[in-house]
Amino acid sequence: MIRKCYKQAEFVGRIQQALGVALDRVSCSIVDRQGMAKVMQGAGWSRNDSAGVVGFQVDEQVYVLDSAPWTVLHELIHRAGVNSDRLSRFVAEGLTESIAQELKRSSDEHRPTYPVETRWVQQKLLPVLGMNATQLGRALASDPDPPRKLASLMAAAKPGTNERALRRQLGPQKTGVPSFNRMSVTRMKGVMADDRGSERVGLVLLLASAVLLVPPLLTRSQGAL
Repeated sequence: MIRKCYKQAEFVGRIQQALGVALDRVSCSIVDRQGMAKVMQGAGWSRNDSAGVVGFQVDEQVYVLDSAPWTVLHELIHRAGVNSDRLSRFVAEGLTESIAQELKRSSDEHRPTYPVETRWVQQKLLPVLGMNATQLGRALASDPDPPRKLASLMAAAKPGTNERALRRQLGPQKTGVPSFNRMSVTRMKGVMADDRGSERVGLVLLLASAVLLVPPLLTRSQGAL
């Protein structure tokens, strides 16, 4: 018996319409904790890394923990092109969560994760750009170079911003690292190196957002972007 991921077809249609992308050959599999550990190990992570992970996306494959159907929407947004293979994990997770919040139609379709990243996207990035999360997701999902595109949008919002430096900070944390959704990540012990890297990028981007939001800081802070 094949178990389909919760509302998979409905979510795919909703995401395609919202982000303007074609989600071909979507494979969404339901796994138990042992299955999630096996999948992540096959992608280069350790078994310990799978602790608390409820959703995992690598290439065209999406894996969802059997006890967490509410993460399907999040993972399919990753699959649509908003993921850490293409953009800073900090930004990718915050934007994915923000898009999921806008696209969900009932409480069972999504539960919030990545609160720090989401708060930065919603309170800092989107107001500066004058966009909502779905609009930004649409601009990035089909672009061949999301860090370049986002850096360009941010620089256009405040002329004089060091766009080249910002583009470097917005780059993927590590080439080929799949995206995953971890439950209560801030309360877990043994945070991975890539998560620490995301926190560092987040701090840099928080500084960048301060520059974008407060014009008097622009000339003093350009080199830190």
